[in-house]
Amino acid sequence: MIRIKHLALAVAGILTLGGFASADEVILATPSRAAVRDSSSTKALELAAADYQAAWKLRQTGPLDEAEERCQSALSRIEAAIVTHPPLSERLDLVALRGRVQRLIGDVRKDRLEVARNEPDDQLLNAPATEPIEPQWNAQVAKWVDFFCGAGRSTFERWLKRSGRYMELFRAALQKEGLPPDLVHLVFVESGFNMHARSVSAAVGPWQFLRSTGRLFGLTVNQWVDERKDPEKSTVAAARYLKHLYAIFGDWPLALASYNAGEGTVLRAIKRQGTDNYWDLKLPRQTEDYVPQFMAILAISRDPSRYGFDAVDLDDPVAFDEVAFKGAVDLRAIAKLTDCTVPELKELNPAIVGSTATGHDGVTTLRVPDGKGETLMEKIQEGAKLPAVNLTVRHRVRRGETLQGIANKYHVSGRQLAASNGISAKAPLRIGATLKIPASHEPPTPLVLAPGDPRGSTAYVPSRNRGVPVSMNANSEAEGRTVHTVKRGQTLGQIATQYGVTIDDLKRWNRLKTASVRRGTRLKIRMPSGMPTIDGAAVTSTVPATSASYDPTGAALLANMEAAAGDPQKPARPKTVVVKRGDTLTGIAREHGVTVKDLQKVNGMRSSRVLVGQKLKVPGL
Repeated sequence: MIRIKHLALAVAGILTLGGFASADEVILATPSRAAVRDSSSTKALELAAADYQAAWKLRQTGPLDEAEERCQSALSRIEAAIVTHPPLSERLDLVALRGRVQRLIGDVRKDRLEVARNEPDDQLLNAPATEPIEPQWNAQVAKWVDFFCGAGRSTFERWLKRSGRYMELFRAALQKEGLPPDLVHLVFVESGFNMHARSVSAAVGPWQFLRSTGRLFGLTVNQWVDERKDPEKSTVAAARYLKHLYAIFGDWPLALASYNAGEGTVLRAIKRQGTDNYWDLKLPRQTEDYVPQFMAILAISRDPSRYGFDAVDLDDPVAFDEVAFKGAVDLRAIAKLTDCTVPELKELNPAIVGSTATGHDGVTTLRVPDGKGETLMEKIQEGAKLPAVNLTVRHRVRRGETLQGIANKYHVSGRQLAASNGISAKAPLRIGATLKIPASHEPPTPLVLAPGDPRGSTAYVPSRNRGVPVSMNANSEAEGRTVHTVKRGQTLGQIATQYGVTIDDLKRWNRLKTASVRRGTRLKIRMPSGMPTIDGAAVTSTVPATSASYDPTGAALLANMEAAAGDPQKPARPKTVVVKRGDTLTGIAREHGVTVKDLQKVNGMRSSRVLVGQKLKVPGL
């Protein structure tokens, strides 16, 4: 019996290998039963694992049918090995591998279904290309398109020219953060691509960050740097803020409005007014104009030749090398070694406040003129030295901070920080106190960072985790929405008749308690026909059919607007504003959608200087 069993096992093994032997040879050459079993199950495990690895790679590259075939081959090998009753350790390995292969088969089949579901049909093949953010159009947007093509044309051309320097840099940063690159056009509305722009509310930089908001999203503002002015860092922070806002609203018009007014303002307006359509919400005047301005600029940018902007000579894109150092760096020394000037370096690094640069975690990464990075490193390797920089940093203690936490932030010893500032058990750390941070006097040295280290890029911004207070899936719709400004002598009944709605509709949409309205009140209108209007006159679109038919001065649209108002001969009456502390002529012009020259002309001014309490006439649009 033993002889026969050995013979059967040996023959089975040899036949499997395709070999032939005599009975005597088989008996003499046959190993023990355990040895044969161990050898065959081990080999099967190896082959099945190889099939699994090949199937996994095939799934990544796309041939899904081949991937499933290799999976089935692996399963066959595993099942054949299991029935031979291998040792317990190998049996466990085979069973575990079988589970992985079966899961992979399930994934491959899901992928195949997804491919079939997304297979391009005739409708998809013939559909026009879409954009991540579609411009929304109504009379409010049309008004701003007309303004940028008419009265504000010179200003927009200046912005457009300046945008050439940073447009691709900004678009790349937005795309890297997973956002539609079209959001770059928000910079036109925010700052006109001026890296040093500053608003009356102390918002700074191309994306107009307040100090507090910038800090929330990883930007550093201190006596050495103001990263709100950095073209890359501020764009990364803006992208993270916009992602946060979109996670809340699920709608770009509301997210953009929140970028201007704050999410709290918009969320409270939605709760009070019972609508999540941006175009129906009553918001601060600046915010109500903010999204239409963005949509108008987006529409113009999609087809600049149609609006007469194709001839604008854009600035050359910014080009630079990046160099990293350990420690703070003096720009004057870098300028000397790179044969350029300090102003040239500061133009490339607008976040640097003075002549000293310092970065995160003791690493300072600078932009130098294109081609100068290699020159700089060669001179340092040849023996050129960079001077030590004395950083006397002052830190104001905020609520919740600890001495050790502050020391960790500046990479100094907590005990040394306490000794330098006289902090002890009898004189503990107090909120509002100003601490002097011990400075390093070591000279900076070139730093070679590991591949993938984010500190080696001038776009590096430390991430900040922020929770989403609420999440909604809003859907703002511009069609059929407009705003009517009440004129002298108009009543709510007349306005309701003009637009084909009821007085109750107007009161409900605008949260009016009575039917009495004052001149200058802006009323939200929802047109029953779904047609956009300009002061009651229905229009399908003011976008010209061809560039040849378009009037770049905007005179035609202005005439249409005046005619819709009822008196084409009578221009809009100027309104009066009172200059408040911190106001500038530029800020007032921007707030009211006019140019500085318009304000100077209507007020007989020769300069841009304004005084607190001064009354200024603002020309009507």
